[in-house]
Amino acid sequence: MIPVRNIYHMLAYAWENTLIRNADTRLESEAFDNIYNLLTSLLLTGVGRLIKQGFLKGYELHSEDINTLRGRISLNDLASGRHIGRRRLTCHFDEFTEDIVMNQIICTTLSVLTRSRELDQRYRRHCADLNRHFSGVGQVDLSSVAWNRLLSGRQSNNYRLIVGICELLHNGLISREEQGQITFASYIKDTVMAKLYEKFVLNFYKKELRGYRVYSGHIPWHLDAGSDDSLLPVMKTDIEIEGNGTKLIIDTKYYRHALATSYRGEAKSLISVHLYQIFAYVKNDPYPGVRKGMLLYPTVDYDLYQSYEMSGNEIIVATLDLAAPFEKIRSRLLELAPSLKP
Repeated sequence: MIPVRNIYHMLAYAWENTLIRNADTRLESEAFDNIYNLLTSLLLTGVGRLIKQGFLKGYELHSEDINTLRGRISLNDLASGRHIGRRRLTCHFDEFTEDIVMNQIICTTLSVLTRSRELDQRYRRHCADLNRHFSGVGQVDLSSVAWNRLLSGRQSNNYRLIVGICELLHNGLISREEQGQITFASYIKDTVMAKLYEKFVLNFYKKELRGYRVYSGHIPWHLDAGSDDSLLPVMKTDIEIEGNGTKLIIDTKYYRHALATSYRGEAKSLISVHLYQIFAYVKNDPYPGVRKGMLLYPTVDYDLYQSYEMSGNEIIVATLDLAAPFEKIRSRLLELAPSLKP
């Protein structure tokens, strides 16, 4: 199991250091015994700061029966003749309000947490206290939120960490809601941890590797002239690092085991589909220098580092022990960086 302390550090990198900078002080000032209390504590700190700064507002479309013309008259109302004999018309108009989706997400999450048994009572009370500041904000069905479409403007930077925590709580930890009570999963779901793991490694290298270009991108298929690529899958990379005339393509794989066992339970081997994928990335990438590929698995029980020369390209399979002290995790990631050298 990954320690709560390491989850915090991963979040700090994944959210581009929008957490409190001195992570050790934050963790040592309070004994967080589970991930729910930690995330809620971070959420409460962020929401408290947001309340002092003021909520983000935006224009939302409203419909209302009013006795003066405002905005646009409802054509359906006119066509049906409902307005005849009345002194009111149904009008559609934009209203500048704090009742926008990002505030609705926060309000809903605070409400959910007040009913969460796994959360310490003092956190539940604090959630209820802060939620009173959202009296002018409605709630939203969190399962219908398009999370990847939020936070596009500069004015929403103050919301980045807060909404990120709300997303992680909803998609990663909350398993079901029954009779007004929220039940958390025993740990963050693997699908969400895979996303966090990928973003953590990407932003770690962005911050720690000086003089290198670090990004996530797309690789075009290397096709012969006249070939149609409309049915081919998109090759979207997790991490690409360029420097010293070398490109390293890293594919993070959040799997419990880097090795697959045969159907008889005897011999172990690398997972073939993962090798095919990273090999395709390396061979199709148009980078003019040396191209290398790496599969990076998380592990909590063993270390692995294997390097292979395949058709003139180096393919590396490595593991990262997420149960180790974070300084060892940091050292391990930096040790893998020399793979960029030709």
